[in-house]
Amino acid sequence: MRLTVEKKYSIAEARQQLAAIVHEAERTGAVRITRRGQVVARLISEDEFQRLSRRKRRIDWGTMLIDMRGFKFDREEANAR
Repeated sequence: MRLTVEKKYSIAEARQQLAAIVHEAERTGAVRITRRGQVVARLISEDEFQRLSRRKRRIDWGTMLIDMRGFKFDREEANAR
């Protein structure tokens, strides 16, 4: 599912039209919730949540440790940044 342009709903609209807004999120992937014109939250579909959750890469610590064999840490250099 690809996200389309997210529709915006005020908190008051969200209270009154929750079922329709949930349906919109299911259909498009996400909707924005605003307070006084500023986006304060996003409602995303379960499919979009699962898609975003899968994107996390697992770290292969064994490979990472092998790659860091020549790494030297200089505390003074790090603190100078």
